[in-house]
Amino acid sequence: MHAESPSAIKKAFGTLSELAAFLLAGTFLALIWANVDHAGYETFIEHSWFQSAFLSHQPDHGVSFHFLVNDIFMVLFFGIAMKEVSESFLPGGALSSVRKAAMPALATAGGVLGPIAVFFILRMVLNPQPDIVGGWAIPTATDIAYCWLFARFIFGAGHPAVTFLLVLAVLDDLIGMLIIAVFYTSEIHPMWLGLVVLAIVICEVMRRMGVKNFWPYMLIAMPLSWVGLHYTGVHAALALVPVIPFMPHAERDAGIFADDDHTDTMNMFEHFFKPIVDVGLFTFGLANAGVLLSVEAITATPTWIIFLSLFLGKTIGIFLFCVLGKAFGLSLPEGMNIKQTVAMGAVAGIGFTVALFVTTVAIQKGVVPIEVAGDLKLGALLSFFSGFIAFFIAKAVGIKKWEAA
Repeated sequence: MHAESPSAIKKAFGTLSELAAFLLAGTFLALIWANVDHAGYETFIEHSWFQSAFLSHQPDHGVSFHFLVNDIFMVLFFGIAMKEVSESFLPGGALSSVRKAAMPALATAGGVLGPIAVFFILRMVLNPQPDIVGGWAIPTATDIAYCWLFARFIFGAGHPAVTFLLVLAVLDDLIGMLIIAVFYTSEIHPMWLGLVVLAIVICEVMRRMGVKNFWPYMLIAMPLSWVGLHYTGVHAALALVPVIPFMPHAERDAGIFADDDHTDTMNMFEHFFKPIVDVGLFTFGLANAGVLLSVEAITATPTWIIFLSLFLGKTIGIFLFCVLGKAFGLSLPEGMNIKQTVAMGAVAGIGFTVALFVTTVAIQKGVVPIEVAGDLKLGALLSFFSGFIAFFIAKAVGIKKWEAA
C-alpha cells in the first residue's frame, strides 16, 4: 500500500462517522440497558463520581456521567456547529450576502415557527396532562448528522438541496442555542457575563497578535466562557458559541463540512475535534436516550406531540416559507425546485440529538414536568424515522437521486 493511501482503519472510521454510527450505538445501548435494568442505568448516568460545588453549581450535587457529557462534552459539539455558522458568513458562504441568505433564512424561520405552531395546536386539541407547554422549543431542533446522511441518500451527494438543508440545520441549531440561553434560563446572574466578555476580548487580542494555534483559545478563553455562562444561569454547553467567531479564519468559506486543506485556526479546530465529537456522541446517546419502551410511553400524548410537531411542523413550515420566498421573488439554489422542499422539510424533521439535548435542558430547568420526561425524549427519538418517511415522500413527488460527478 502506498504511504499516501488512507488506511483501512481510517476509511472504516470515516464511514462510521458519516453514518453517525457512534451516536446510534450509544442510543441503542441506552435503550436496551434502560429497559433491561432501569435502576442500574439511572445509577450509572446520575451517580456522582466526585463532589465539586464549583462545577455542579449546586452544593449538594456531585459531578455525574450525565453532567460530564451534557455540560462539558457538548461544548465541542456546539462549537463545531458555531464554526460552520461563522464560516457561512464569509465570502462564498451560504449566508455571505442578503441575496444568498434570504431563502435559507426564510426556510429556517419556517422550520422553527412551523413546529412551534403545530406543537401549540396539538397541545390545545389533545390537552395533555400534565401540561407540557414548556416543551415548545423541543421540536425546533434539527439533527445535523442524520439530516446530512438522509439528504445524501435521497437527493444524491452533489445535489444543492444537501447543502441547503445543512445550512438550515446549522441555523436551526443556532436558534436552538439562543432559545436555551433566553427562554430556558430561569434565573440570570448578569455579573458573571463579564467573564464571557473577557473571553471574547482575549480571543480578539490573540487574533490581532497573530496567534494561529487553536489551543490558547481553547485553554484560556473557553474555560472563562464556560464558567461565565454556567454561573450566569445559561447552559454551559454553549461556552464556545461566543468564542469561535473571534478565532482566525479562512478568507473564504469552502462549504459546510468541506474536506479542504485550510490551515486557519477555525479549520484546525474542526479537523482536530470533529473525530472526537463523532466518537463522543456515543456517550451522548448513552447518557440521554435511556427511555422506557412501553405501550404507555409509545402511545402517550406527549410522545406524539413532539414527533408530529417535528415531522409535520418542519415539513409544512419549510415548504410554505419557501413558497412565500418564491412569491417575494427569492430564488432557491440552482438545481432545486419547490417540490423538493417538501422532502427536504421532512428530512429536517429529524430532531434526534439536539431535540434530546433541549429536552434534557427543559427537564433540568423544570419547565416541563419530570413525569413526562421519558415521553418527550421518546418523541425526539422517534423523529429519526422522519428520514425514512422523507424517502417515500421523495418517491411520491418524483424526486430522483442526482448522480452528478
